[in-house]
Parts: sequence; structure tokens; C-alpha cells
Amino acid sequence: MDSILTWNDSLKLGISSVDDQHRRLLELINRLDEAVALGHAPDTITELLDDLIDYTRYHFDEEEKLMQQSDFEEALFTSHKNEHRQFVETIVEARNQKPDNASFLLHHLLDFLFDWLYRHILGTDKKMADRILGKPISDAAKIDQAGIIMQSNLYSALRESEDRFKEMADNLPALIWISNAKNIPVFCNRYRHKKFNIPLGSGNHSQWLDMIHPDDRDKVADTYTHAASDLKKFKIQYRLRREDESIVWILETGVPRIRRNGSFAGLLGCGMDITNQKNAEITIARINQLLMEQVEERTQQLLDANKTLEAEKNEQVRLNARLKETQAHLIQSEKMASIGQLAAGVAHEINNPLGYVFSNLNSLKQYLNDILLFSETAEKLAQELPADNREVLAYHQLKENIDIDYLKTDLSDLVEESIEGATRARKIVQDLRDFSRIDKQEMELFDIEAGIDATLNIIQNELKYKAKIVKEYSGLKPYRCIGAQMNQIFMNLLVNAAHAIETFGTIYIRTGTEKDHIWIEIEDTGKGIPEEIRSKLFDPFFTTKPVGQGTGLGLSLSYKIIQNHNGKIEVESNIGKGSTFRISLPLTTNGC
Repeated sequence: MDSILTWNDSLKLGISSVDDQHRRLLELINRLDEAVALGHAPDTITELLDDLIDYTRYHFDEEEKLMQQSDFEEALFTSHKNEHRQFVETIVEARNQKPDNASFLLHHLLDFLFDWLYRHILGTDKKMADRILGKPISDAAKIDQAGIIMQSNLYSALRESEDRFKEMADNLPALIWISNAKNIPVFCNRYRHKKFNIPLGSGNHSQWLDMIHPDDRDKVADTYTHAASDLKKFKIQYRLRREDESIVWILETGVPRIRRNGSFAGLLGCGMDITNQKNAEITIARINQLLMEQVEERTQQLLDANKTLEAEKNEQVRLNARLKETQAHLIQSEKMASIGQLAAGVAHEINNPLGYVFSNLNSLKQYLNDILLFSETAEKLAQELPADNREVLAYHQLKENIDIDYLKTDLSDLVEESIEGATRARKIVQDLRDFSRIDKQEMELFDIEAGIDATLNIIQNELKYKAKIVKEYSGLKPYRCIGAQMNQIFMNLLVNAAHAIETFGTIYIRTGTEKDHIWIEIEDTGKGIPEEIRSKLFDPFFTTKPVGQGTGLGLSLSYKIIQNHNGKIEVESNIGKGSTFRISLPLTTNGC
């Protein structure tokens, strides 16, 4: 529980029984504040007030007995006793009033308890303790320290913060409110009272709900309930009704109030008047509706007028579609040929400097071996000379400064890694040159499996973050075909397989021979292809990718290439498990 009143050593009087009772009084007041803040039932608050009254009377009786036993001066005793009586009467009066609005206790009674308790303890009770203990009576300056303690106390800071918040809220053109844990309003700013002509100090939970339009009331209540149970902020639009039955649209944002111990203390909301915006939206919607009706009417007129041209139009569409397909295939072929020429040129240009690098690295490796041999010879010579020889000492100092042992190991590793990288680059350039022969259209013997490997090397960046590649090659013999076109098919199918995998999966590549044909399979563990679109996969321009991310020509071109090779392509797919594309190419007419 958060304590708004805190006990500290400055409140101790030196009489342990009295100090213990004072500490207990602070605990009871903190419990009362907690109950008010969390919106406990009036009966619970009344019980806490009864507990406070009973314990206060007990404490005052004990204190008065202590003064009587100490032969306390009659005048001071009577004055002290009167303060006790006034304190009890104030609490009893508050208890008997049983106010409906718990904020009365929060802002009036608790303020009184706080002020009286600190001033009484540090003032009247302090003088009493000094007399009983035979100490010098505390002067006025020390008693005034009560004010300083009040300012530094958590309760005072809380009250000051609340007052500043309310002052700011009262001057904002927005509906600002606070409720407790029971959804009972404990604060509404002046804007609400001005906007809805409700006098300050009036209003309760039922009255607030009654102001909400009946069609929105359940939605608002549910929103508040979920915000309280889920401890999450919310945003909602709803309507309020004014006295003249006019409607005010509110855009409200709210957050749960959480006490330091994690318990729910209520909601804090801020509502903006968006009536003008809503009216504008309604007007725009009406205008749009009118325009839509006019457009529909005009469209219908145009449709009726064009009925006689429909058959001719459909024929024109079919002819255009065929022309578009033919043009697209030609453009794609020309594009791939241009890409092939460009890739071949790039590979050639890269290959020349790569040869220099590879040759230089091998020379560097030999030079490094010579330097290492030289270093070993120098080490042996140094060992032959006296240890205190000036040149030997300089040699050992240089050896230590450059860390020759580390350099021997690291230089060898660097050269080996560089040679390995250059070899890898050379392989990529070679695969790029082989893959780029797209403009080569004549039939020739082609290593299918080597072509797949070259394609994998080229599109490695597209695949490595999406799938593990598993090769199950059967060792196909060279096959007479247009190799560059085969590589294009492999690339299309492999890229599509990667795109079908949503996170990370596996792509299987298999090859084999059966009687009169060879076959190549590419299987993925992706999301699968719905049955209703499988028949459209090889149609020109059909794609399942978002607009701008695919032309729909990849599988169409692959299908046409396979047809030109007298082969066929089939697909099997299971939703959630993956798809398998199988290419079959004939051996009987191949001559391989």
C-alpha cells in the first residue's frame, strides 16, 4: 500500500507508548485514504471511520491519564483535552454525514486530519512530552518546523500535484475526468459543467452514463470495463446529449491509473469535442452518396448505349490479350538476352583483375614463406650471439614490439583466407559466364546438374536466408538442349520456391532417369498452392504476388520453353506443407 502520511524520527516525542499510538493513527489515516482512492463501498469507509474514532478516543484517554499521573498543570491539561475533544467531534460529524461523493473525505476530512495530526504532535504533544520528561520546553521556532515537514511530506506533494492538475484541467477546452476503482467519477473539469450546464459539485456515475447517447452507452461502458481489467489505454468516439437534446461528438482517450503497489486506482480520461468534424464528415458522406448515385446513373446510361458494341469489344479484348502475350514473351526474351550479354561482359571484366589478385596472392604466399624462413634464421643467429649483445637486445626488443609470433600465425591465415575468397569469386564469375549464355539458342549437350549448381550460385543471396538446399542428384548424363533456357527455368522455380516459404524452410532438388525421359524435381516446404489457382499457374500474367512485385511471366515462359523441348511440367501441392514442380524431358528424340 502507498502511504500518503509517512512516519519519521522528527515526529518522535521520546515517550514510546505515545509514539507507538501516533504511528498507529497514521496507519489508520493511510488506510482511510486508500479506501477512498480505490472507491470502496460507503459501509467500508464508515467502518474505517469508526475504527479511527475508537482508536483516537483510546489514544486520547491514555495521553490524558499520562498527564494526570505527571501532575500536569490544570490550564494546560484542559486546553490539551479540548483539542482532543474537537478532533473527535470533527471525525464523528464527518462519519454521520455519510457523503455520497467520497471526494468530500479526500479533500476536506483528510486535509483536516493531516494538518491537525502533524501540528498537534509537533506542537501540543511536544510541549506535553517535554514537561513530562523534564526537558526544556520547545520554542516556537522548533514547533514551526511542522510546516516544513508538511511541505516535504508525500501527502503535501500529492495535494499540490492534484491542485496543479485540476487548475490546468479547468482551463483546457476539453472534457477531463477522473474515476476511482469503482468507476465512480471523483473529478470533472469546468468544461463539462459549462458544456452541459451542470453545476459544480454535482453529478455521479449514473448521471454521467445518462448523458451518453443510448446507442453508444453499452460501447462506452464496455470500453471502460476492459480498460480497467486489462490495464490498457483506450480511444473511443461516442455521442453525448445536452439538455436541449443536441448531440455532441466526443473523441476520448483514457488511461488506467495504477498505484505504486500495482493495484488499479481508476481511470483518467480526456475528451475532445469533434462535433464539427463529424458534421463535416456526414455532409461529405451525403455529397459522396449523391455523386455515387449520379455516377451510377450515368454509367448505366453508358452501358445501355454500348450494348451493341459489346461483342466487337470482347473480340478486341481477346486480340489485344494475344498481342500483349506475344509482345511480353518477345520483350522478356530480349531482356534476358540483354541481361546475358551484360552479365557476360561483367564476368569478363571481373575475371581479369581477379586473375591479378589470385596470382599476386599466390606470390604473396611464397614471399611470406621466405620471410618466415628468414625470421627463423635471424632467430637462430640471435641465439648464437651473447645475450647482452647490443644488436641482440635490439632484435629482441623489435621482436616484442611487432609481436612476430602473432604476425607469423595471422599473416598465414590472412593469405589462406584471401586465396579461399578469390577462389570463391572465380567460381562465381565462371558460373555467371555459363549462366549468362541466354542468347545462345542452338541445341547442344548440356550438364543439367551443373546448370542447377551454377543457378544456385547466382541466386544464392535470394535463397540463403529463406531455405536450406538439399541436393539429391542421380548423376544425369549431358542432355541435348538449350542450356541457358534450362537455367532460366531453374532460376524461376527456385526463386518461386523461396518466395513460397514464409520464414525458413527446405528446398529439395532431385534428378533422375525413367525409361524414355529424364526428370528434375524442385520441392519446397512452403505454404502450398490453393487448388483453385493451380490450373492458372502457367497462364501469362497470372501471379499471386502483390501488385508491382511480379509480372506473372516466370512460369509462363518456363512452360513454353519446356514445350519447345517436347517436355512437360507438373505440380503437386499441399496447403501448409509445400509444393513440388516436376519437369520431364524426352530421351527418345534427344539423341544424347
